[in-house]
Amino acid sequence: MDKICFKRLNLAKFSIGKYVENYHDVKQHGECTEGFMTISEQGLPNLDGRWCGTASGYTIYYSETKSVNVTLRLDKQPPASGSLSNGFEFRLIYKFLRHSDAKLRNDNRIWNGDLVPGSYCNRNFYDCDKRTCRIRSPNYPGIYPRNLTCKYYINHRAPPSGLHAMIVLRQPDGHKLNMKEQATHHEANNRILR
Repeated sequence: MDKICFKRLNLAKFSIGKYVENYHDVKQHGECTEGFMTISEQGLPNLDGRWCGTASGYTIYYSETKSVNVTLRLDKQPPASGSLSNGFEFRLIYKFLRHSDAKLRNDNRIWNGDLVPGSYCNRNFYDCDKRTCRIRSPNYPGIYPRNLTCKYYINHRAPPSGLHAMIVLRQPDGHKLNMKEQATHHEANNRILR
């Protein structure tokens, strides 16, 4: 029997608070004013990441844990309905996915590394010459969790005698990740990655 193991949260409408950019200190991120949303998952470290402003585009969040909590905080009462100013909008559609329906997340032929104990998303990779390894952002193909940095440790345990291990990273769609070998392509197109 195919068990349910994923939850897909689609933020169909999202406008909560405002995002204010911090122009004074480039090391500090902006902040949410007037309200925000947080997502926490059972068994994962609390990130204290916040979503705010108005969302557009692909706004789907995937959870593989037993419980996911969405919390909304409004620090200011939204304007009356029909007002032209930025108000509060929130519509969440959720769906439980079976293991077999999550093809991008569960390809048994591809290994996503071992989770480093006590971390949210740090992963150890090894022996990728014997199996197909894939570095995947947390929550892929959904939106990236807020306030999160992941570390990927790529190792080769035993190189053949007289040879050195060489690690090759490849990204078929160059617009998704800035890698040194693709920098010329981006510069030629005047594309800026943010």
